[in-house]
Amino acid sequence: MTAKGVDIERSTLARSAGYAAALLDPIYNRIREIGRTRTKIHTDDTRPPILAPSTGTTHNGALWVYVADDRNSVRRSH
Repeated sequence: MTAKGVDIERSTLARSAGYAAALLDPIYNRIREIGRTRTKIHTDDTRPPILAPSTGTTHNGALWVYVADDRNSVRRSH
């Protein structure tokens, strides 16, 4: 936010992150509960470049995706 001229104290940002985490906790728990009942979980780890607006340089970010799918993974011919 500093890049946009808005100064927010670190404690305010930390408190907001804590509130968001508390609100997302039931969703996280439900996804984890469903995932633990599956026999197969597919994962993807993607490293996209993330732009740092203050310097114009990029660094590696991280995105992790998990998909639970118990369907047969063997392709059937018709």
